[in-house]
Formats: sequence, C-alpha cells, structure tokens
Amino acid sequence: MKPTSLFIMLVMALPIGAQTANPQVVFSEIMWMGSSASSADEWIELYNAGETRQDLSQWTLTRLTSEGEQVMLVIDSGQINPGATFLIANYKADHTNSRLASPPQLVDAALSLPNSKLQLRLYSGLPDSGARLMDTADDGSGAPLAGDAEQKRSMVRIKLDGDGTKAESWATAEQASGWDAESTEMGTPGSIPPHLLATHSSQTAVQVISWATLKQP
Repeated sequence: MKPTSLFIMLVMALPIGAQTANPQVVFSEIMWMGSSASSADEWIELYNAGETRQDLSQWTLTRLTSEGEQVMLVIDSGQINPGATFLIANYKADHTNSRLASPPQLVDAALSLPNSKLQLRLYSGLPDSGARLMDTADDGSGAPLAGDAEQKRSMVRIKLDGDGTKAESWATAEQASGWDAESTEMGTPGSIPPHLLATHSSQTAVQVISWATLKQP
C-alpha cells in the first residue's frame, strides 16, 4: 500500500554541499495547470543532472496540503540516465484527456497539483528508510513561481542547479515540443531545451533528512 496517509517531519539535517556524491535528480518542468484537454492533464518532469544512472525505485514525491507535507506518490520502479528526463503524468499519452505526444515513464492517478501554494519535494526513498531530500520545487506561497493557467504554459526550471524554491530558478515556457500536433500548449515534456543544458552546473546541492511518520487523527 502506498503511504499516502503519512506526513513528513524533518528530524536531522546535514550541511548543504556535503553530499556531492549523492544522486542529482531535480524537478525540471511542471505542468501544474493541466491542458486544454483536461485540468487533470498534469505532469512532472525530472532531470538527471549527475554523471551516473539513477535507480528511482521507491523514490517519493510529496506535495504541500492544508495539513502540511503529504506523500503524493511513490515511484515503484524506474531509472533515469545522465542527462535524461523521467516524465510522470496523470494520463497515458494516448488518453483522450492528454495532449502529450511524449510517452510518460510513469502514469499515476495520484498525481494532483494545486494551482496555488504549490510545493513539491523529491526524496530518494520511503518513509522510515533514511530517505534523502533531493530537490524542492516552488515555495508553497501564493501563485506558483511560473507557468500560465490561461494559456496552458508550463513551469520550466531555467537554473537546473539553482534553488528550486526561488523565483529566479523558474520561468514560464516559451517553447513547445512533445505535444500532439493540434496542441497549443507550451512546454517541452520529455526533453530539456539545449540552451538550458549549456548553462547549468553539474553540482546540484542536496540535503539529507530522515523520515518520521505522524499518524492522522
């Protein structure tokens, strides 16, 4: 059973910059507003900024809720090569509610992204397993840091080695690829624009945390 009822509490933190040998998988693009086909046509793209293949099995994504940080989904299995992306979507690419042409590596109906107070976190493991916090997207305050709900333009990481909670690390998509031919959405699901790859550093800061579980009342 997926631990969707579990909450996360930070109980240990090590200095940022001390974990250079750890996996460097980050959030690279987020379609938090859905598409013209469906408001639930949401997806998250991860990018491997490191130099080795990473096994994503049992990695966890969380979201911010009114009750605090909560597990959204667990990646049962998957791998991501250096310089490659891993697309997580609510629908398969051939679903009538999807505008994706790029096939997702993971389809999970648990994917649900808010249009305000958005904050996502990626952990390299499960609760109570000594999981590490790999990356955080958005600051969880007000409107998302980038993206356009009306024009269906994704939120793009323009500083792949930057702080994902800062506005300067994100921009609203201005390019389009990976969509169905008739789509008007903007974004590049399944790929990273070359100009972004040319400017990012290979040293992505990570932070170590431990998990503790809190039972819901």
